[in-house]
Amino acid sequence: KLRKKGLHDEAEQAERMHHVLPPYTGGAIAALSTAKEADVIFVAHTGLEDLSALSALWRSVPLERPVQVRYWRVQFTDIPVGSEEQNDWLYDWWERVDEWIGLNRSPARVQTPASP
Repeated sequence: KLRKKGLHDEAEQAERMHHVLPPYTGGAIAALSTAKEADVIFVAHTGLEDLSALSALWRSVPLERPVQVRYWRVQFTDIPVGSEEQNDWLYDWWERVDEWIGLNRSPARVQTPASP
């Protein structure tokens, strides 16, 4: 989709990310433009990759693997001004989140056959 829109730089960045989808920058930039003095918090987690729905989460309790969560707070004074700069900034953060997930991801759960 990014290439079809002519966003070749963003497409290349997205291809380098293995654990997250690229950011939806339109909504984020719109939020930044209306809340100019708001800090931004980025949250990453790992350990729930095998659970594709809330029902799967409930069936998996208690969890067999730890869930790791990391957050970063960016003060509004450190957020760039201008939509192009903010777009680049968001992609840079998504790459950071992707890297963190890659470094902290739990090994895949071993599927065992159900008992008879």
